[in-house]
This record gives sequence, structure tokens and C-alpha cells, in this order.
Amino acid sequence: MSTTRAAYLVSLSLCGVLALTGHAAAGTQGADAALAEWEAHGRGDGLARPDAQCQDFLLALGRKPATIEYLGCEQDDASYLQPMTARYRVSGASAVAVEAYLHQTFGMPMLTYACCGWSSGAPYAWRAGPDAVGYDIGMGVETVRYPREQWARIPGFEIRVGVVRRSP
Repeated sequence: MSTTRAAYLVSLSLCGVLALTGHAAAGTQGADAALAEWEAHGRGDGLARPDAQCQDFLLALGRKPATIEYLGCEQDDASYLQPMTARYRVSGASAVAVEAYLHQTFGMPMLTYACCGWSSGAPYAWRAGPDAVGYDIGMGVETVRYPREQWARIPGFEIRVGVVRRSP
């Protein structure tokens, strides 16, 4: 390999390293700016931190009964609000107790039957305090109408707990 060709390859390698280093530094500055914006405005609005992880939110809050099964968490970074939603399941046999727990602990409305299933209605907004993250909590199931006393006949109910990372 000629000396000129070797010098050219070394300069390309150095440019690549410098470009990657600059990109990483810019990413860090962007993350720092997003966190500063959250500290200034987002925290008071109940937004989750911009670097929040999609996770079992009930467990993270220390408020998850053993009868609730965590199914996973989905996040939508392409959406403007950047929502994250944790999904859970509870058996019909435990649903009455879990409904009462979610109502007492978070203020979620009791489920009502409408049309095709039991639902707490629109997700209920809950915050532990003025600077805490706001959580949307909902519970429901599509099913034929069984009274609460017969919810054990229903295989399972779905619970969703969500947060957003950007203001509308």
C-alpha cells in the first residue's frame, strides 16, 4: 500500500472517530437539555422523565398486589406525547378485590357495565403529589354481563397503567 493511500485511510478513520465523538457529545447535550426542560416544566405537569424506562409501573410505585400479573410495557417514541403503557391481567376470581384496591389506592372509579363489557371508563389520572408523575389507570374486560358476584366466571380483566413524557 502506498504511503499516500495509507495516510488517506488514517485520515478517514480519524474523521470517523471525530464524527462519532461529536455525535455522542451532541446526544448527551440533547439529553441534558431535555432533562433541564423536564425539571423546569415537565415535572410540575406530571410528565415522566424523558429518560424514563418502560416498566412495571405498579411494581415501581411499590403498589402492586400479587394477584396482578404484569404482561409487558409498550412505548411509542414516534408519537408526540411519547406515551408508555404497562399492561396487566387479573383473574376474574380476583377482579372484585383488585377493583376495590385500585379504587381505594388510586381513586380509580368502580367498574360499570356498558354495551359489551365492564370498564372503569376513561383512564383515571392519579398523582402521588404535585411534583410526582401522573399515571393514567384503567381496568376492564369485554364480556357478557355477569354481576360482580359472578366475575369468577370471566377468565381475566385487563389493567393498563400509562404515563406520557411530553406535554400536548
